[in-house]
Amino acid sequence: MDLRRLRAGEWIAAVSGVVLLVSLFLPWYGAGTEDASGWEALTAVDVALALVAAFGVSLLVITASQRVPAVPVALSAIVTLVGLIGLVLVLVRLGDLPDGFDGRELGVWLGLLATIGIVAGAALSMRDERISPPGHHTDLTGRPTPPPADIEPLPAPRPE
Repeated sequence: MDLRRLRAGEWIAAVSGVVLLVSLFLPWYGAGTEDASGWEALTAVDVALALVAAFGVSLLVITASQRVPAVPVALSAIVTLVGLIGLVLVLVRLGDLPDGFDGRELGVWLGLLATIGIVAGAALSMRDERISPPGHHTDLTGRPTPPPADIEPLPAPRPE
């Protein structure tokens, strides 16, 4: 694993994934003295959000372990889409309180911020294709290489 290859987008998505997973264990809804965590109050959405969190963390792991940028860039596009689905799920659960609860707790707000972080981090990671700066030549892994050889012009064949 090469941690030097990681950029801010991968770190944002991974940290947000961890925060989203932790938020599922915190209270999401409350009613008087009772509260319910994300695992208790959400039916299938909790598993979907745990998968979104895993996708956010996997972006960091895959980017650090791959030698070429093609796989991490493709994965960041997928994580952006999955993160958007997770964001919609959290927004729906933010607006629709489960029966018996009358207030929103800290967990739902952390879940909202974390899903926004996953989408933002994956989108930032998607635009980073590690293209060499102008005037510098690199191979697919980002290592410096000599410039390509100039093409030697050949004279046209003589008609016979």
